[in-house]
Amino acid sequence: MKIAITGAGGFIGSNLVDSLRKEDVDLVLISGAHGNVKLFDDALVVDILDFELMRKSLTGVDLVVHLAGFNSVRESFENPDQAIMVNTMGTSILLNVCFHLDIRKVVIISSAEVYGRPESNPVTESAMFRPLSPYGVSKVAIEQLCYVYYVAYNMNFKILRPFSIYGPGMSSRSLIREIYNSARDRHGVTLFNCSSTRDYCYVGDVTSAIKKALFSEFCGVDTYNIASGIGTNSRQLAEAILTLMNESGRISESPLPDRPRNADIDCLVADVSKAGEELDWWSTTGLNDGLKQTIESFENE
Repeated sequence: MKIAITGAGGFIGSNLVDSLRKEDVDLVLISGAHGNVKLFDDALVVDILDFELMRKSLTGVDLVVHLAGFNSVRESFENPDQAIMVNTMGTSILLNVCFHLDIRKVVIISSAEVYGRPESNPVTESAMFRPLSPYGVSKVAIEQLCYVYYVAYNMNFKILRPFSIYGPGMSSRSLIREIYNSARDRHGVTLFNCSSTRDYCYVGDVTSAIKKALFSEFCGVDTYNIASGIGTNSRQLAEAILTLMNESGRISESPLPDRPRNADIDCLVADVSKAGEELDWWSTTGLNDGLKQTIESFENE
């Protein structure tokens, strides 16, 4: 089987590539020119908005994992046009290329941001789309494009909605990295909302979910939450990081959010039973173990 991975040099992509190297598959690695966590010697540097280059790169491929795109909620508020253009246009071009090359199986990495502020938690895959960020809107559009290509052209999709992914290689603007930096510099930890609750999932567990999807049966459009199923608020997260670092800094709140206050999401926790039942996948890395590995990676940079 020949598998193409867009965004192969990114946070999730680089971890996925390292894992798939151990399998009996041929890989086509597609990376952008910027923002790579890891550079692979055999990666193709391709702009996902370039139809002809994408078609050339994907010729002979059996299945695509689509990870490339604009991936920051915070930065999508700063540059909404870019977030929506890159994600929606990039996916539209990819699906058009797949159609012309008769590639009928695609794994799409969406996001829990499509749920926005759900009516209840834990949230299931059948919950309404209620995005509260330009990034979330772009992911809704991506999912709707997949449905169009399924109905119109009989293409098949596995859509994964990861929640709060963390681990080695994560963004320097992530909450975990910012807490780590503050604790390391002994400045005290400042949070926007100490009670804000998220479902943290270690990147190694996310890559195992992608692999489960890759090697499962494709039929129509199947959507899965990828998360631990456990909610952790920001104060608990900061306390866990401080403990692992043997630090005892003060934790306080700041009135300056990383997104407009009215668009803040108080709680977003996943129901992961569907992925467990249909993909035989569950998160296996506890938060403390995952944070320990993440902190070690920061210290080794």
